[in-house]
Amino acid sequence: MIILTDLLKAALLCASQEESRYYLRGVHLSTSGHMVTTDGHRMFVARLNDQPAADVIIPLADVQAALKLAGARCQEIEVTADRVGQIAYTPVDGTFPDWRRVVPTGEETPAKDKPEDLPGNVHFNHAYIGDLAKMGKLLGGSSMLHPVSASHPCLVTFGERADCFAVLMPMRRTIDRTAVLTRNVVMAG
Repeated sequence: MIILTDLLKAALLCASQEESRYYLRGVHLSTSGHMVTTDGHRMFVARLNDQPAADVIIPLADVQAALKLAGARCQEIEVTADRVGQIAYTPVDGTFPDWRRVVPTGEETPAKDKPEDLPGNVHFNHAYIGDLAKMGKLLGGSSMLHPVSASHPCLVTFGERADCFAVLMPMRRTIDRTAVLTRNVVMAG
């Protein structure tokens, strides 16, 4: 199967760097015809032209080495059951999580009894926003966030690209109720 290098490079920005989460330290090729990476806070999904015969997780280091060896001008890399580009790999021995569970469906709504859950109150890790901008640049356009609420995953699209998307988890914020009460008392007083 042939995979576009811009998709692989974008995917690497969402792959986990944590040794303890070894099953996330790679690029997952799914029999559904998708390539997925995640670190648990953000996820990149691309639709592939072909479907692999079996689910496989290609180690992160091997994908990075294959891209480096292919060079900056290379636009696609061949991936087989044991090679990515010119690099032989041994698949990660683990099970990739069910990534479809966190993909926004469009049916999510903010909690009506929690004004802090409205889309205008959503907060994201700034480093992840920077990585999404890098992904947009790699994919030939901009990245656009589509938040629904402060408690639901956020869909991220990349310009006119219909072959990929990302998902970004919002940061949880705790409201200091004492500070809010104190401010209200001072303002009322």
